[in-house]
Amino acid sequence: MNFIDKIIKLCTLSTDNIDIKKEYFHKSIILNFYSFTSLFLLLVFGILHFVQGNFLDFFIESVLLIVLAINFFIFSKRGNYLRASNVITIIFGLFLIWLLYSGKITSQGIIFFAFFPAFIILLLGKKRGNIASLIFFVLTSIAILFPSIFKFSFQFHIINQIVFAILYVACFIFLNIYENLWEIRIAELNIEIQKAKHETQAKEEFISKISHQIRTPLNNLVVVTNIVNTFDLDEKQKDLIDTIQASTNNLVNVVNNISEISNVDLLQSKDYNQNFNLETTIRNTINLFTGEDSEDISFPVSISEDLDFQLYGDPVKIKQVFLNLIENILKKTKIGKRTIEIDIKKLSEVNNVAEILFNISTSDIEQISDITKIQNIEKTKKGRNTAIVKLLEFNIGNKIIESLGGNIEFELTSDKFEFKFILKFTKGESFVIESERSKDFDLPEIKSEGKVDLQDATVLLVEDNLINQKIVLLSLKKAVKTVDIANNGKEALDKFGSAKYDVILMDIQMPIMNGIVTTKKIRSIEKSTNTHTPIIAITANALLGDKEECLAAGMDDYISKPFQIETLIKKMEQQLAS
Repeated sequence: MNFIDKIIKLCTLSTDNIDIKKEYFHKSIILNFYSFTSLFLLLVFGILHFVQGNFLDFFIESVLLIVLAINFFIFSKRGNYLRASNVITIIFGLFLIWLLYSGKITSQGIIFFAFFPAFIILLLGKKRGNIASLIFFVLTSIAILFPSIFKFSFQFHIINQIVFAILYVACFIFLNIYENLWEIRIAELNIEIQKAKHETQAKEEFISKISHQIRTPLNNLVVVTNIVNTFDLDEKQKDLIDTIQASTNNLVNVVNNISEISNVDLLQSKDYNQNFNLETTIRNTINLFTGEDSEDISFPVSISEDLDFQLYGDPVKIKQVFLNLIENILKKTKIGKRTIEIDIKKLSEVNNVAEILFNISTSDIEQISDITKIQNIEKTKKGRNTAIVKLLEFNIGNKIIESLGGNIEFELTSDKFEFKFILKFTKGESFVIESERSKDFDLPEIKSEGKVDLQDATVLLVEDNLINQKIVLLSLKKAVKTVDIANNGKEALDKFGSAKYDVILMDIQMPIMNGIVTTKKIRSIEKSTNTHTPIIAITANALLGDKEECLAAGMDDYISKPFQIETLIKKMEQQLAS
């Protein structure tokens, strides 16, 4: 690292504890350099004047030194660039004017004042810098042109006056040209960044469509091959079917790899803003992870009692966040008794907007050593958070949190790992809360007519593709009692309103009404009857975030094409059993 790099590193603010706007970040380096230089010069001159017995100059320089030091300290803690740059400009300008009007500047020394625009425009930017430069030029010109008024012991030579004026104007023009070129370059870079984002988005959307188009016929191949494999085949036929099956399985792996490297922007999904009960939203999300197969998982939840009102926002995105975070925490925790604590508090409330802290913690996560290494290697909070998000696969939840205006942060203590984020919501309607909030949520009481065996179940298949309909019918023919078919979401709602179904198999991409909207409408209908019909998503959508979106919409489970029919049957049995 050379000398210049060391100076830049010394003058660069750490963004761990302050929030400084991007457009001011590079200027903050200039500000810190000016501050360090000014503090050093004031300290040196102050000591010299004190030794020489010039106590007036020593006093003035000491006051300026203290003010500059306080300004630098506040800026390093809070990152308020505009205020800090204004303070150092006023101090520096007044100091030079005091030197000039007190007669401490020689006729030749006035030439150095011509470089003031370079200092001030770089620091303040074009608009504010130009105003400050013009004010300084006027005050300096008065002293130069009328020295007799201030009883200077010398006259400013006409040549020095001309040189000062030419240099000042030249410096002023040059810095304005530089700032214009800098703004143009920044604008060009922003355009290039946006263009690159659009190109990346287009590629990912193309991959998403290709993946969807491949998965549907591939699923049919897998299912039909498995069915044919159960027939009474001779050895040669069996070998051929096994070869087809092995090839389709390899193709399945290829398609899955495409889905893993592609991540269509999660932020483009439509917002469903509405009044919602935060406690109910969290409860319903947690219920997706509870049941007979998850008796070793507990979710102690604490919600502050002052959150006695509804929130206005998108409950689906909140569910998506918690689904992604909890699911990946469970994947990264030890097998056995596991506890995930959720603590939700209201931090503040201003102008009907509530600031809410979400804190999730666990003592059972396995990647403690990896997280410790990240904390030791990454020097900035942003770098640590990014690395931990990648390690724990929190990318989806983190993107949604950022889209809602929050930032996820992590903290590792001796006994637990916790992460937290703060979100702001507009207050909705108030509601009456219970005297005590239970620490562990209980399942809501839902009307039930007893468990149904799979072979006695009536199933509604919502699927627009005729071939897919035949494949599923062929697969479930001997497994269930009846399968009704709806070609789109609207037909599904009509059938749901006129008959009772034990399980609904829901495609996502359909004409007229897609599976997400259909599921939300079904759940809305069920609220009035206090019933619940299991809905399983069967879809070719298998990119990051698709599962979370389906579950957040109210579906009970999710299976992506291509799938094994045994897996679908097992999921149906689990839903009927619960």
